[in-house]
Amino acid sequence: MIKLGLLGNNISKSEMPNFIKKLGNEFDFKIKYELFDQTFKTNFNFKNFLSQIKEKNISGINVTFPFKEQALEHSIKLSEETKLVKSTNLILINESMTSCNTDYSGFLNTYKFNFNKEPSKLVVLGGGGVGKSVCFALIKLGVKELYIIEKDHNKLKKLIEDLKKQHEQVYPINLGELTENQYEFDGFLNCSEQGHINTPGNPFDGLKLNSNQWSFDVVYTPAMTSFLKNSVKSGAKIITGIDLFLFQGIESFIIFTKQEKLRKKIMSNYDTIREYYFKKLIT
Repeated sequence: MIKLGLLGNNISKSEMPNFIKKLGNEFDFKIKYELFDQTFKTNFNFKNFLSQIKEKNISGINVTFPFKEQALEHSIKLSEETKLVKSTNLILINESMTSCNTDYSGFLNTYKFNFNKEPSKLVVLGGGGVGKSVCFALIKLGVKELYIIEKDHNKLKKLIEDLKKQHEQVYPINLGELTENQYEFDGFLNCSEQGHINTPGNPFDGLKLNSNQWSFDVVYTPAMTSFLKNSVKSGAKIITGIDLFLFQGIESFIIFTKQEKLRKKIMSNYDTIREYYFKKLIT
């Protein structure tokens, strides 16, 4: 049996256990997947947590908000994308404590699934773990101009410095400036927690998109956030967080099971998998 888990806050509605076990059943892997929800818990110690899950013989964990950067600090061996982004959302619990970043690879696949063109002039809201991953992925995809909204000034400054090492056309922007010039941009990406079932609201409140623009929301519980609902009303193309959830889940499964050879077979069935979760998550 492969024992796995997910660490984070507000994860009681996560579909990751269901998805990973579903893939396991399909390919004859017996998987136990636990949620380690730290919501409302105080004095969390990452080192102690790792010791506890090692005692349970858990071989790998997915990591979500707000523990991605802490997870990186406790990793020893870093994948190339983890070194680039400086954030991780998956750790293999072994002597090397290997960390990976499936948000990065997951967003690359999400974008390629929805578009057949290079990204142009985009805005990313949120500079945390997933926001950083999405920004670096957009640069990999060839984005022309990238603007970032992040309320933590120090985090914003450091992120822009790191991104500029890869691509010069990266700039800070605030919501007020964005609202005044919103039609100059092609796409708007929410990479914050706002819009989640436990933190409702529209992070891009005040925007009125048009049919030439598109929206992406990393949140998938609910899949149709206030931001995406408003975008639909404006005629904009939307990309829900379901695709990122599925692509990074597939990547996680391949890493956890060490079954790279299954990638082609899983991806050939992606449309069926996607249809199942769209019916389940979009109400």
